[in-house]
Amino acid sequence: MKLLKLRLPNFEVHSEQKLMSLWNGILVEYDGGAFTTNYISKLISNIKSGLKEANVEAKIVQSDSKLFIETTQIKEALSITQRVFGVTRTMPYIRTELRRVHDTLPSVSERFLKQGFFPMVKVRSIDSKSISMQEMAQAFDLGKTPNLKDESMKTIDVSVEVVGDVCHLYADHLAVVGPGGLPIGAGDRVICLVSGGIDSPVATWMMMRRGCPVAILFAYFPMGGDESDLKRFISVVRELRKWHIGEEMQVYVYKHDQNLVVFRKTALRFTCILCRRMMYRVANEFANIVKAKAIVTGENLAQVASQTLQNLSVINQASKLPVLRPLIGLDKEEIVKIAKHIGTYEASCIRVSSGCTPIKGCWARPPKPVTYASLDTIIKIESSLNIRELLERSVDSLRKFPDEWFTS
Repeated sequence: MKLLKLRLPNFEVHSEQKLMSLWNGILVEYDGGAFTTNYISKLISNIKSGLKEANVEAKIVQSDSKLFIETTQIKEALSITQRVFGVTRTMPYIRTELRRVHDTLPSVSERFLKQGFFPMVKVRSIDSKSISMQEMAQAFDLGKTPNLKDESMKTIDVSVEVVGDVCHLYADHLAVVGPGGLPIGAGDRVICLVSGGIDSPVATWMMMRRGCPVAILFAYFPMGGDESDLKRFISVVRELRKWHIGEEMQVYVYKHDQNLVVFRKTALRFTCILCRRMMYRVANEFANIVKAKAIVTGENLAQVASQTLQNLSVINQASKLPVLRPLIGLDKEEIVKIAKHIGTYEASCIRVSSGCTPIKGCWARPPKPVTYASLDTIIKIESSLNIRELLERSVDSLRKFPDEWFTS
């Protein structure tokens, strides 16, 4: 069944909002075949957490590969569940006892008609000895209603399922496709190196989708007091937090500008590689603090000069932890498409002042960065520097961002 993708934060179809008063709650579907008992428990816990944070009063009932969220705050609940990882789709439902179906369904049909909607009923399944498919179809016989369809009415699909003594009706045209994946917390924590750019937030989101809680690490290296990248970073994290439902997102910053000054002065063409290796070292130390199992970056093969396979191999040697690169084989257009879908693209491209461009780039990037670095050469350069002192200074500067920075 083809579903209409709606992003509820921009839900502006006022005529359809008239139907919100009809529903008893929302249905949440997930991949029951792939989910263990622990995954399902985590999914329910995350949904409860999201609803509580949004001040939505609700009760969750589990049935097969479905969750029924009983609530009167339909729109608010939909806006939460469509951003919970593990959810495949969600939609409003009406619940009625089977013994009352002959009275309830014609009444529901008439309410649709009075609000200008003509329901096309499809009986999905009957798992009951008390009623047949034919009887259910007859219960929705609109010929018995005083209001018949006219040209001004909008046709909508309504699906019916019967399990035991309970009947559920779903509005297929209001179905929202969820993000899928695994519930956050189903996997181990990872460190995500995030900037105010486009790529790293997408890489972070993709790891969240695989059930990994994330701790975000931001390298702070402003140029001449320019805080534009910091402001973009804050905007990006605000969007990512909307998806990180059910687990705390820890966000840390450290001072990296002092490292770049040293690298540029010592070996200009190798600055990007030295920079990334230092970032990995700091991330490894940070991982001990937050109990993380891997480092995640937004690096993409050959997208920029420093991200050749040879250079990435050299950079990897600085990390004891696995380095995960979810974007490694994606085209830029694919990354941008995901960024727009999850809401981080606009945050990455905002103008933070009338005088700045959307994304300026790194002030420390050399005019001609090396594209095929040798590990021996890098080790030789680093041996002439006090890497341990630079690392200790960077780790000492680690600070946690206050949560209130990301809540406005």
